[in-house]
Amino acid sequence: MAQHLDIDTGQGPLTRENADTLWDACIIGAGPAGSIAAMNLARAHKVLLLDRHEFPREKVCGDGLIADSLRALEKAGLLEEIRARGHAMSLGKVLSPSRIEMRVPGEYITLRRMEIDAVLARAAHRAGAAFRRAHVASFAPGPDPDSPVTLMIKDYEKPIRTRVVVVATGVRVKLLTPHGMVQQPEPNAMAVRCYVRAAAPQLDHMIVSYDRSIAPGYSWIFPMKHGWYNMGCGVRYRKPEHRKLNLRHMFARFCAEFPAARRIMDSAQEQTPLRAAPLRVGLRGVSPAGPGPVLAIGECIGATYPFTGEGIGKAMETGDLAAQAIHAALCTGDMSLLRNFPDMLESGLRSKYTGYVIAENWLARPWVNDLVMARARRSPYLSAALAGIITETADPRAVFSIKGILKSLIS
Repeated sequence: MAQHLDIDTGQGPLTRENADTLWDACIIGAGPAGSIAAMNLARAHKVLLLDRHEFPREKVCGDGLIADSLRALEKAGLLEEIRARGHAMSLGKVLSPSRIEMRVPGEYITLRRMEIDAVLARAAHRAGAAFRRAHVASFAPGPDPDSPVTLMIKDYEKPIRTRVVVVATGVRVKLLTPHGMVQQPEPNAMAVRCYVRAAAPQLDHMIVSYDRSIAPGYSWIFPMKHGWYNMGCGVRYRKPEHRKLNLRHMFARFCAEFPAARRIMDSAQEQTPLRAAPLRVGLRGVSPAGPGPVLAIGECIGATYPFTGEGIGKAMETGDLAAQAIHAALCTGDMSLLRNFPDMLESGLRSKYTGYVIAENWLARPWVNDLVMARARRSPYLSAALAGIITETADPRAVFSIKGILKSLIS
């Protein structure tokens, strides 16, 4: 796919002025979480947004924006731009291991992550954040909560000083390890994806499949603009043996055996190499607050959803919540208010992740997945409830409970 983008993010190299400034907040990583945090904070504070890559930069992702992402983008005032740049659809389909289909009407948009991230980074820059290219090698909080945090930059002679540091480096948690914030060093999921441009008539809906050919994984087919598709598969490491699965072989089986995937591949005119990315899911494995004025957000703390692999929306939500906690601390001078951030995550997001884990544990069994999908075709209650899980209008804990299952048998 062409890599040119008409988005000036304002990114540049570090300067002496950047090193001489005491920043209110320094955010490491300009993905969805980091850029949203930077944008929100920059309206009232001196913010430095750092990323080690030059933008636009590639990011392995499904490129699908569903309900939570669209709400976060709307709150940020960026939804209309994303709509204009992306490919919009009004239907998603979820298929069980035996290819029993459930239709989920709603708004869906696909757009390359390199473009999504560039839009978000530019929004942070426009809000007043300084956006610089820099590889942070380490950071060290001061001797007390009010002391600045010192960031050491690779191949740069001067450190950066900031009152608060936010780590939003995605699956990489190396910066957090020395500060006792990492309980689970290894990622707990993996995905692969490629882009395919096909001559076959383009699908008008998104597909997520739990096909038997790729059990215990899942696959997706997401139509994009100009006849392109984002296609891939992933697996959650629920058991030790899952780490030994070969996702390239899994994806090849899916493309050979799943009818829609086979039609696309048979008429493929262009295809990018299959690229892999580890994932952190389930809001676990890394503490969101460390010693001193240090917070971690986004995929660092497992913001990607289990069961669906969707992470863009929740990453933005964690960035928004972190900005609220930091703003309160900076405005009052009471840095202990940063300790509210873990509680904000627990009260605002934890129940959703718990619900998705419950749903995943049920539907990971192929026969249960088939049974639920088959019943959903006859039960208006269950059909609406499953669709509501995806759009976040239904609680998976209620749906996948004894009471919920019984209700689905009679409603």
